[in-house]
Amino acid sequence: MSVKRFLLIFFPFFLLLISNILTHAQDEEIFPEQEQEYFEAKKFLELARQAKAEKYAPEPFQKAQDLISMAEKAKSLKDGLKLGQASRLARAYAELAQTMAELKSEEEKLAAAYEELYKVKAEINRLQKSH
Repeated sequence: MSVKRFLLIFFPFFLLLISNILTHAQDEEIFPEQEQEYFEAKKFLELARQAKAEKYAPEPFQKAQDLISMAEKAKSLKDGLKLGQASRLARAYAELAQTMAELKSEEEKLAAAYEELYKVKAEINRLQKSH
């Protein structure tokens, strides 16, 4: 086999191998932006927890927790791509859970205020009828 033929046959495989190695190496690098996304997602999960999302919005809160776990696993495996993706999704679900929790909490307060208003109106009506 001539050198030229050898190069024609094996050079494309060599390039493919190098390309695959470089792509894989890039996947294992974690960039500062990905770290920042991860820490922001954890911060938003804590804000959702403080808003009592476990009580008022359990589904998106649980999804955010699951995604944080996935992000932590990706971080330990140095998979920057999955870390970034899971972190962004976790943040979105945590924000959703926080917003839903705050809304439901306000709805409860409003319902309690209406209930108190009806009691006061009933007492006013009762007093007006007794005079």
